[in-house]
Amino acid sequence: MQYTASNLYGATPQTPSYGVAAPTAGMATDDIASGWKGLFDPNNPLMWLGAILLITVGAAGVAGSVRLGRGRVSASVGQA
Repeated sequence: MQYTASNLYGATPQTPSYGVAAPTAGMATDDIASGWKGLFDPNNPLMWLGAILLITVGAAGVAGSVRLGRGRVSASVGQA
C-alpha cells in the first residue's frame, strides 16, 4: 500500500492552474483619486489629519519673531 493523499483520503490528484485572473471592476478602480485632486479627497486619511492639525494650530494660535540686526520683527495670530 502506498501512503499518498489519494490512497489515504480518497482524493484525486489535481494539476495546478497557473493562469492569471482577468481584472474585475473592483480591481480596476481606486477609491482615492490621484494627483492634487486626491490630496483633498474625503477618502484620503492625510486630508483628515491635515484638517485636524489645522484646527488644532488655529485654536492654539501661532506666534513667531525674527531678529534682524538691532531690530526685531514679531507677529502673532490668535491666542499665543
